[in-house]
Amino acid sequence: MDGETILSPERMRIEIEASHERSRRYGICPDERNSYQERLSPADLEKRRRLHKDFLDVAIAHINGFYDLLLPSDFMMAAVDNEGYILHMVGSKEILAKLAERNCAPSFRFTERDVGTSAISLCLEKRIPVLLNDKDIYCKQAHGFTNAAAPVFGQPDELLGIMVVSGSAHLVHPHTLIMIASTARSVGRQVLLLRRNKQLALNMGFLDSIIEAAGMGLIALDMDLKIWRINQRGKKILGIGDLTGKPVSVLGDMRLDLDDIRNNPGAWVNRECHLTHDGRDGHFLFNARPVMSRDNERDNEMVGVVLAFEGIGAIRRLANDIAGTKAFYTFDHLIGKSAAFTSALDLARRAAQTDATVLLQGETGTGKELFAQAIHNGGPRQKNAFVPINCGAIPGELLESELFGYTEGAFTGAHKRGRPGKFELAHGGTLLLDEIGDMPPGMQVKLLRVLQSGEVYRIGAQKPVVVNARIIACTHVDLSRAVAKGLFREDLFYRLNVFPIAIPPLRERGAEDILALARFFLEHKAASPLQLTSAAMEALTNYRWPGNIRELENTIERALHLHENNVLDVQHLGLAPTSKKSVQPHAGTLEDIEQDMIATALEQTNSNMAATAKLLGISRATLYRKVKQRQKESTA
Repeated sequence: MDGETILSPERMRIEIEASHERSRRYGICPDERNSYQERLSPADLEKRRRLHKDFLDVAIAHINGFYDLLLPSDFMMAAVDNEGYILHMVGSKEILAKLAERNCAPSFRFTERDVGTSAISLCLEKRIPVLLNDKDIYCKQAHGFTNAAAPVFGQPDELLGIMVVSGSAHLVHPHTLIMIASTARSVGRQVLLLRRNKQLALNMGFLDSIIEAAGMGLIALDMDLKIWRINQRGKKILGIGDLTGKPVSVLGDMRLDLDDIRNNPGAWVNRECHLTHDGRDGHFLFNARPVMSRDNERDNEMVGVVLAFEGIGAIRRLANDIAGTKAFYTFDHLIGKSAAFTSALDLARRAAQTDATVLLQGETGTGKELFAQAIHNGGPRQKNAFVPINCGAIPGELLESELFGYTEGAFTGAHKRGRPGKFELAHGGTLLLDEIGDMPPGMQVKLLRVLQSGEVYRIGAQKPVVVNARIIACTHVDLSRAVAKGLFREDLFYRLNVFPIAIPPLRERGAEDILALARFFLEHKAASPLQLTSAAMEALTNYRWPGNIRELENTIERALHLHENNVLDVQHLGLAPTSKKSVQPHAGTLEDIEQDMIATALEQTNSNMAATAKLLGISRATLYRKVKQRQKESTA
């Protein structure tokens, strides 16, 4: 039955008679109100009022507004909850006193099982507006009164409560029922509106919390590309105050295309831009996503854009953390007590406290990258990126894009949105230029320009990117000799040779360092403790180690697969007798020593290039280049 429908007098008469019949079956005494009528204690009444606060607050406001339209001395108005308990009444002292004598007062429950037929109980039972007069009421105590009640609904079929008006029977009028029914509808609608507003406020608060907890900058734009909202993180990233209501163009030219953002959203992911505000320029990465309407009348209509953005530096730091480009080794990982080694270590500790460019020189396998990582971790840039690049392992035509990056469409095969180079990735941190001595001459010129200006031009770019990366260069080549031969630029050499550190080969560090390193590798690679025999220790200290520490580590690792009974003996090491050529390690320059090492390794592997490259810890391409260089010099 429709809760807002007012029944015809004939239909209402049928409902009243049916209610009287139920009242008789319930055993309700018609002569006086049941003394066992349910009633709340004062504490429970207050608890119930709090429970129905939304309904009661609105009902009271409407009662106060309508009551003045009645005759205050002849009528009362009340708000009843959805179980029939009277929560609030307004009327003159005289009429309230008369009603209280009939148990019609706040805290009493009015159901058919409590009082029989009444406007409240019948309205509660049938959920329809009800007007009863005089003898329509089952209990004789209530005769002489007229009562009108109407249900208050929230959501469909959700009974919030009942609105009631009561007065002397001679004042009965059908307009009274219409008035109370209208009041009930108004109360229900306002409660729904309040609920929606509260839910909206809750949703907005929840949305605010999400926006502020997003961990990145967020800007909401309307269809006129005006800023509707910007979160605190966004303000901090941009270094600005509130820009609400201003066009996004105040931040710079982002070239947002609303139609393309809607139709091609995948193209608006991880886009780079430079935003300028108050004379400050920032480099950012942003995503643009369309905001679509969920309104049935405007479904699938674009109503705005959300920009999610972050400073490029923060994104690169995160990427470096995930990619593992953080330096791992510290000075505590560098093992050795020989005079030559501790001298290099002392210089490295001093270099770590500066931002000076460091040039690490030493044979292949001596631990140059470990020194570089320790220098980075020992200085103020330790929390930022450590980015290594092997200048000798990358073909010259690709090295430029690796170092400097490129823009969209800079060349065939380029990533469609461009890519930053190693210099940009190392911004704020350290860039390790490994095997710098093998860098092609053309790249040497471009590298020198970057080191002098502190600016990088991506391939295809018109504007430079300012970079601040600490440079550590490594090489096994004697750069001074390479300069003399015209193979390395003199001005670049002096730019790199600010803080030179020579790392000694393993054979010059003595037996104590060799055994200390061997025991370290055994401790960290063996599944259980192993014992080195005296013969094994003698073989380790007498060997010349052309591949240096890297060769020693490989030797120990191989021996771990061959040992027996937790004892590692000389036969497990697989060391070939030292050739005469390697007995004189101090003759000549680093290049001479390097060529001797290559010759020795080739001799040990019977000229197997793959095995020789692995033994020396270099790529086969580098080995082939070194052998070719040696052949050219021997025929010159």
